[in-house]
Amino acid sequence: MPEDDPLKSLLDGDISSEELDAIRSSPDLRKLAIRMYGESILNLLGEEIASEPESIGLPTEDELEMVDIIPEPIQVVRSTIDSPGRKKGDSSNKTSILGPGFRMMLGVSSIGVGLANVYWGFGNLLTTCAADVHSTCGVSLKLNLLEFHRMQEHIAWGPTGQWGIPDMALVGFGLLSLIFGILRRR
Repeated sequence: MPEDDPLKSLLDGDISSEELDAIRSSPDLRKLAIRMYGESILNLLGEEIASEPESIGLPTEDELEMVDIIPEPIQVVRSTIDSPGRKKGDSSNKTSILGPGFRMMLGVSSIGVGLANVYWGFGNLLTTCAADVHSTCGVSLKLNLLEFHRMQEHIAWGPTGQWGIPDMALVGFGLLSLIFGILRRR
């Protein structure tokens, strides 16, 4: 915009007497000035504040007619056609692949396996590494679940009574399965 533009001056708030003349002559600038600065701008323009609002062609209060704008309620017709895969009133349809009994058994067995490994150790059932590989072989009986494929090495075995993250995950999975199985049975 050029520096002497009356619109830019109006928006910036720097109104000189030349811009006031431009605002007086342009109805759009006059409306914009009134919207921005209120009716106090009319004093600067040399106009008096009108006590009555300008008539914009609306009918007077006596001529106004009340119009009902709230429509009548529309009757909703429910479809009687069944969509495929959905049966009305059939609440016994279970979407779970695993039944609640299987889920509870999975939970109990996961908890049992996890706790047995931590506190008793699978080294009592499975062969551990040879004592000549490492000094803890045959002493550490807890199977590290992430290293089960390396059972002939000392890295796969740890001391009993110590929890590892895979042990916690197995017992947590078992607890969740047991809880969901019980809740699903209700």
